[in-house]
Amino acid sequence: VDANNGMLEGFFGFTWFFGSTDKDGDGIPDKLDRCPGQAEDFDGFQDEDGCPDPDNDGDGIADALDRCPDVAEDLDGYQDDDGCPDPDNDGDGIADVNDGCPNDAEDVDGFQDDDGCPDPDNDGDGVPDLSDACPNTPAGVEVDERGCPVVKEITEALVLKGVRFVKGSDQLTLDSQSILDDVAKSLLAYPDVVIEIQGHTDSSGSAVFNERLSLRRAESVRDYLVTRGVDIQRMRAVGYGERFPIASNGSDEGRAQNRRVEIHRIYSN
Repeated sequence: VDANNGMLEGFFGFTWFFGSTDKDGDGIPDKLDRCPGQAEDFDGFQDEDGCPDPDNDGDGIADALDRCPDVAEDLDGYQDDDGCPDPDNDGDGIADVNDGCPNDAEDVDGFQDDDGCPDPDNDGDGVPDLSDACPNTPAGVEVDERGCPVVKEITEALVLKGVRFVKGSDQLTLDSQSILDDVAKSLLAYPDVVIEIQGHTDSSGSAVFNERLSLRRAESVRDYLVTRGVDIQRMRAVGYGERFPIASNGSDEGRAQNRRVEIHRIYSN
């Protein structure tokens, strides 16, 4: 018996001398284990060092509660408790870093869609787009309960402010079209009214050139109104050139006022 005990003691002593200890029992020898008193958690994250990692991504949310334990929560105030980052909080396709309203989805209606903010009233007329029959009415135009410009009868000379042309030509600018659309609605609402469309210029250039240019511009306005359903027989286009200024041609401001298109009611049928 004494001999056997001696053999066992010698065996365990041999094992201890040549083998390795593993105090925390995680399978990583203490001499290789950075945390020999704490077992590695073996969750696929830095498992070779022998240290448990209760919060792999270091976002302050324990892995046991973290739906995305290897990707840090962005902690932007939106669903931060789940441990997952949300690069596009509102899901509108615009990353939060580029989104002016990261928690409110862009309405993607063709109006300022790049900023990430919804625009419930594009034209700012007080009528929400969902109820607005004319969601792109120009600023400052009086609208009815449907959000459309109030149709008024043409009773006197009307200077079409905002109707502009490409410099030196009779080509209407795009922003002029919405103004002429309102004129067309008024003419269609009062089908008995006959008008004269007058083109006027400043004094730059020759009088002959200005008269021809003013006529072409008046005709461009007339032709646009025709495309909106107004009978051409109700409109007469006239070019007066520089003959009837309403301001001094001695300043840029005055010349800008003189370059204009006016509508005059001639009579009612």
